[in-house]
Amino acid sequence: MTDSNTTLIDQLKNHVEQEVTLNGWLYNSRGSGKVQFLIIRDGTGLCQCIVEKGKVSDELFDGLKHLGQESSLAVTGMVRADERSVGGYELAVTDAKIIAPATDYPITPKSHGIDFLLKHRHLHLRSQSQWCIGKIRHTVIDAIRRFFNDNGFTLVDTPILTTAAGEEEQSLFEVDYFGEPVFLTQTGQLHLESAAMSYGKVYCFGPTLRAEKSKTRRHLTEFWMVEPEVAFIELDGLLELAENFVSAIVARVLQDNKSQLETIGADIPALEKIKPPFYRLTYTEASEILTSQRAKDFLAGQLDEFKNQKQQIESRITLLEEEQKGQI
Repeated sequence: MTDSNTTLIDQLKNHVEQEVTLNGWLYNSRGSGKVQFLIIRDGTGLCQCIVEKGKVSDELFDGLKHLGQESSLAVTGMVRADERSVGGYELAVTDAKIIAPATDYPITPKSHGIDFLLKHRHLHLRSQSQWCIGKIRHTVIDAIRRFFNDNGFTLVDTPILTTAAGEEEQSLFEVDYFGEPVFLTQTGQLHLESAAMSYGKVYCFGPTLRAEKSKTRRHLTEFWMVEPEVAFIELDGLLELAENFVSAIVARVLQDNKSQLETIGADIPALEKIKPPFYRLTYTEASEILTSQRAKDFLAGQLDEFKNQKQQIESRITLLEEEQKGQI
């Protein structure tokens, strides 16, 4: 086996009826007595590789049959188009090389609890759902930068260590900076406001750290945040900027990551409706809607539904934790 014909899974469409070599990891496998179906991943996608007894040596066939999940290997074979296969293409294997066999891989194709997955986060990244999320995140970040670049904004890298609070002082992370107290950044806003007086339109995009002692979905101690600042802009212009910004990101993800969105169960029809202009309300109009009896009835119904969902999730988590402990 040589590297001359090595290709990536997302490029198989360009090599139909050609012999290629894939380097990757064993994502899953199944088979009968004379045929093995190996699902290989290489970071760009998944490919089903079909190994038939008699087409490879008996020793290799037996080795592949007992190969553990996440073993690394190189597989050579003929590319065939097949809509039934994952990714639309498959490989009829003629040869393979086991690079590094893996045993007792902890994240098997079954449900696992959150604590277990966080403990094995470095391995959980290899799962299909996490891979899809990472790919979508990559596109979102690139779309953010492209939008601001295409609209005349200048990137400003604001400091991570600061001496002032941009938000609430209670959520500051204090750090000893050679005997002097400084804080991890909460926002780049203060620096951007100064930079906007020089460049006109600026943005920063980087880590934000806030000492919020909460584990709700609305509180994070560390996250990445994008912040634009524009000189000489009125409210209508700011709203238009926000609408175009969000719409551009959604459109780009739909264009580049539709299959990943489908895998994680995203509501694609709802995303396709996100286009400017958005419906706008004044503060007074929004307040009147939210305080109406209809809104109160709706929110009460939503609260009951959330309570039921919470109970179901908690029951499921308890069941998964008991399974991990071998109690059932």
